[in-house]
Amino acid sequence: MTEYTEYTFPADYNKSNTYTITQPKLSNWTCYAFGGDASFSPMTWVPQEGKVPNAWVRFWSKVFFDCNWVKNK
Repeated sequence: MTEYTEYTFPADYNKSNTYTITQPKLSNWTCYAFGGDASFSPMTWVPQEGKVPNAWVRFWSKVFFDCNWVKNK
């Protein structure tokens, strides 16, 4: 036998509120992971604006994981 619990909103909850989801701005860098390129990549990643890895990190991700970093125009 399953017992059900009823949940209620707090008394001060305003049901007329609207909620929106805002997406972060993306940078103009794209990472094609694991040897991919613009024509085909098993996985791509576009970091958020202001959170792009520096040249040192991009270099070693190329060496160890064969990631191709491309700066889009």
